[in-house]
Amino acid sequence: MTFYVRKSLAHGPIRFGVSPRLPLDEIDDDPSLSTGPAGEFLRRRTHGFFLADSRAIGAPDIPKPSSIASTPFWMSMAPEDARGWALIGMMGFGALFALLGLAVIVNKGPQGIIPLLLGLTLIGVPIFITAQKRNAIRSQEERERAEREERDRINREGMASYATALERVREDPSESNLLAAAREREKLELPYKHWRPLAKRSVLHIGFGALAQLGPKGAREVGKLIERAGSSVGLDKADSRDVKVDLYRVAVWHLLADDRLGTVQAGEMETLRQGFGITDEHLEQELAAIQEFDRLRGITRDELPREECGVSLQFREHCIYTTPGRVLAKKGGHDEGRIILTNKRLIVEGRRRVELNLQRIDDVEVDADTHLLRVVAARPDPPIELQTQQPIYSAALIDIATTIDERPKGFA
Repeated sequence: MTFYVRKSLAHGPIRFGVSPRLPLDEIDDDPSLSTGPAGEFLRRRTHGFFLADSRAIGAPDIPKPSSIASTPFWMSMAPEDARGWALIGMMGFGALFALLGLAVIVNKGPQGIIPLLLGLTLIGVPIFITAQKRNAIRSQEERERAEREERDRINREGMASYATALERVREDPSESNLLAAAREREKLELPYKHWRPLAKRSVLHIGFGALAQLGPKGAREVGKLIERAGSSVGLDKADSRDVKVDLYRVAVWHLLADDRLGTVQAGEMETLRQGFGITDEHLEQELAAIQEFDRLRGITRDELPREECGVSLQFREHCIYTTPGRVLAKKGGHDEGRIILTNKRLIVEGRRRVELNLQRIDDVEVDADTHLLRVVAARPDPPIELQTQQPIYSAALIDIATTIDERPKGFA
């Protein structure tokens, strides 16, 4: 069976199958990358599974117009200062006078009309004042609504012009198109966060095209173009650097998915990294993944490692691998423990011990972004979700161990 690795890249998530890794001397000497001019995966080998959900460059992110809804009348009566409390008090006294007037009218006759009218007046004055206040608020809302609609119209037109300029830059990153994009960007009144994603994806697209044309040996020129394009479209220096990191990551993961990160390709990627000026601190996940995949070379069903695992073993059972792990619970939280793999069982030790016969494992998946290892077993056994520092290596060993046939030789 083949297990799968999921990874989120700058231009969309990918999912690829990991089969036994080729020995280094069997990897081709072609220095070409497995990444195309649009950031697509270019398969150089004839086997393996690869799925990608490439996101489109997208449209500009224009904020939705906010509406100023009229405040309910009773909320307008809520006191905000001493004057507001005075009006509330006035209405309270008015209610008392009105009730007193009604009581006098009922018991003694028309003598209670005066306190009744006085009470109603005390109640009505705050209501009248609040109504006047609401009229003023409504007028202010209308003025603000008109100003907002005009501002939204200007923003929509500005973003549409900016998006058109970015499209031209993606098609042809010439100096004239970059200057035109800079002019359109200077007209924008929206905050950076609204047009940053579109600008960043556009510069990444430019980087893919330049890398496909110049190759890793032209990394310095590609990096300068990314910086020039980023400056023109308005990216800050940190985002322009991130575009180069994202471009490098895509190239690395495509090579890993194609099992083509051999000696020649590793040299090309080092040239690319140096040309971009990227340090190891930007590539922690990628460097860890490369080490895990390299560690898998030469490991087959007949060449699995062995080690001491410190648990009671069954007849003809031996330990293959142990590693610290974190068991994730369905309702959140986690349980620190240890993952133990033998030639017969997968054992997860924690507050609750879980044992799973290898023949019941149906699928193994790795989320490289979260170091998550998911083992799907035959029903009714629930899936097991684990977090470990080497999820790819761990998943590969589990995957290979499931192919071990421990039945007697004469049993068919």
